[in-house]
Amino acid sequence: MNKIILNFIILILVFSCSNNADIKESILDQDTTSSNYSLIDFYENEVSGIVAIRATTPMGPSTGSGFVWDTEGRIVTNSHVVRESGNIMGDIIVSFSNGWEMEARLIAHDIYSDLAVLEVNYPENYDINPLKIGNSSKVKVGQIALAIGNPFGENFTLTKGIISAIGRARSDLETNFQIGSVIQHDASINPGNSGGPLFNQNGEVIGVNAQIVSRSGSSSGIGFAIPIDTTKKVIPSLISKKYYEHSYLGISGTGLSLELKKELNIQYEVQGILVSFVDEDGPSGNSGLAEGDIIINISNKLSNSKVNSFSGLVNFLTENTQPKEEIKLTVIRDNENLDIIINLGSRPLLN
Repeated sequence: MNKIILNFIILILVFSCSNNADIKESILDQDTTSSNYSLIDFYENEVSGIVAIRATTPMGPSTGSGFVWDTEGRIVTNSHVVRESGNIMGDIIVSFSNGWEMEARLIAHDIYSDLAVLEVNYPENYDINPLKIGNSSKVKVGQIALAIGNPFGENFTLTKGIISAIGRARSDLETNFQIGSVIQHDASINPGNSGGPLFNQNGEVIGVNAQIVSRSGSSSGIGFAIPIDTTKKVIPSLISKKYYEHSYLGISGTGLSLELKKELNIQYEVQGILVSFVDEDGPSGNSGLAEGDIIINISNKLSNSKVNSFSGLVNFLTENTQPKEEIKLTVIRDNENLDIIINLGSRPLLN
C-alpha cells in the first residue's frame, strides 16, 4: 500500500515538473514572439523616415545616415558626414527604403555638436514620414537602444543593444571643445551609421549616432549618440539662423584624482575640478577665475549642481545655459570658498 502511494506521489511530481517546464517554455515562446513582432512593427513603421546619404566632397564621396526631422521633410545627420559638400541642390543624394533617391543640399551645420540639417527636393505628393522625437533627459542606463542606419553601405540595418552610460562628454572631431550629455550604448554601429537615429523601445528618437570607440574601425560595443535634447535646440537654430551659439566659459580643467589631491594637499572628501587653463580674454578670465582654482559647484537662476568632473561641468553648460547668461561658480582658493559670477560668452562660429 505504501509503495503504491509513493509511486503515485512520484508520478504527480514528475507530471507537475513536466507541466511547469511546458508552461515556462510556452511563456518564453510567447515573450520571444511578442518581442520579435514588436521589433518587426517598429522597423516597418520607422524605416521610411530614415535615409542613406551620399555627399560629394573635394576629398571624395562621404557616406552616412540621416532621418526625417519634420513635416517639411528636412533631414538631420552628422556635420562630419556632409559639411565638406556644397549647398547646391544635388551635391548630396539621399536614398529612402522604398528605393527613391532624391537630391538634397546642406542648409547649415554645427561643428561643435556634430549636427547638420539638409533640404530635400521631394517629388510632388511624396509621403513624408518624420520620426517621433523623444526626450534624452528620460534615458536610463539599461534600457533598450535601437539603431537603424547604413553601416558599410548595408542600407537600413537594424541593430539592438542597451544604454550603457549617460552624461558622457566627448571631444568633437574637429576642435578641442566637447559635446556634452552624450549617450553611450552598445547597439552595433559602424562607419556609415553616422547621423542615423538611436531609438528607445517606444520608437522615439533619443539620440543621433555619431562616434564609436574602436581600434579596428568597426563596432566594439562602444557607440556614442548626441542627445536628442541637444538636437532639439541646435536644429531649429540652424534652420532659422544658419548657426547655433554654444555657451563658452573659457577654461580647461581636470578631475581631482587621489594622486592629485595628495600632491596638492587637498582634503580627501573634496570633489571638484582643478582649473588648469584660463582664457585671459574669455568670460572666466574677465571675471577673475584663476588657474589653480578648484571648481566645486555651478549654478544659475534655474539650476544648481555640484561639479565632480569636467564632463559634469560641460553637461551643465550644455543642458542648462545659453550665451550671455549669468552663472555662479563656487571655487576653493587658498583653502577658502569663493563665489565668482561669470557672464557666459559664445564659442567662435566655425561654420
